Amino acid sequence: MRRLTRSTLAALLFLAGCSDSEEQAVAQAPPVEVVRVEGERMVERIQATGDLIPRAEATVAAEVPGLVTRLHVDEGDSVARGAPLLEIDPERRRLELASRQARVEEAEAALADQQRQTERVRELSEAKIASDAQRDQGELALRLARSRLTAARAELGLGERALRDATVLAPFDGLVARRHVSQGEYVAPGSALVDLVALDPIEVSFHVTEIDSARVSVGGSLDLRVATYPNESFQGRVISLSPGVDPRTRMLRVRAIVPNADGRLRPGFFARVDLGISERDGVATIPEDAVLQRADGAVAFRLVGEDRVERRRLRTGGFRDGRVEVLE
Repeated sequence: MRRLTRSTLAALLFLAGCSDSEEQAVAQAPPVEVVRVEGERMVERIQATGDLIPRAEATVAAEVPGLVTRLHVDEGDSVARGAPLLEIDPERRRLELASRQARVEEAEAALADQQRQTERVRELSEAKIASDAQRDQGELALRLARSRLTAARAELGLGERALRDATVLAPFDGLVARRHVSQGEYVAPGSALVDLVALDPIEVSFHVTEIDSARVSVGGSLDLRVATYPNESFQGRVISLSPGVDPRTRMLRVRAIVPNADGRLRPGFFARVDLGISERDGVATIPEDAVLQRADGAVAFRLVGEDRVERRRLRTGGFRDGRVEVLE
């Protein structure tokens, strides 16, 4: 460090054009200190803030029309994957299924009868007793009988599917956040029935600075704290990083999961995330007092020669012990 004792740096810019009285006034200004940019080791914690969000969430909708005949859950209930949530008139689906099964049996019998008739016409045609037209009509009738059986079986499959869909099942383990319907209510296909959220594990979404992005990796551990439980920390691990840094904020989005078997962590909680210690060597730093905040961002003044300075715009990083990191 060296001190310009004859005048301030600003005064050096104007001394050549000043009169004796002006020079004397300028010389009375406080001295300016000039320091070198130093490369040092920076040790700091990688910390961020974010929000807790459900690992999975879905609005379960009706796939068949009908009356809600039974409710198995209410808001706040915990459900396992595959557990019944509610029923939409399964008795009607069973009756429809029985009717379609009967139509399949009818089509099978009709096909068997048509196969016998067609085979008889073929024999008569070979014996020159039946005409070619009669043989063609028999073959056409056989193809139609087979098509009717195929259609009946497809209808039977739809009936079986409708019976399964009449009992609405949970798509994953979770918590019933909201129930949209009541027993006895008529619903159409696509009607919202239940909002389901998965809370174990729960997910946290947060951002880290560009400079710290290289020190965050998938599988890395973290500690999380929420205001609701100020004296507790929760452990988690990173599961994904955004493909790139946001060009507007120069931040990288990170997602992590945190075990939440007791369900105390809730979606919407504000979280403070600690990713541990970051150590970097050769970090360019300058005194924090040398950085000025202006409309176009952070700036500092660089000494050029012995008596001139130039204004330089900065992109800063971390702070420590009164010094600030200069990224660009």
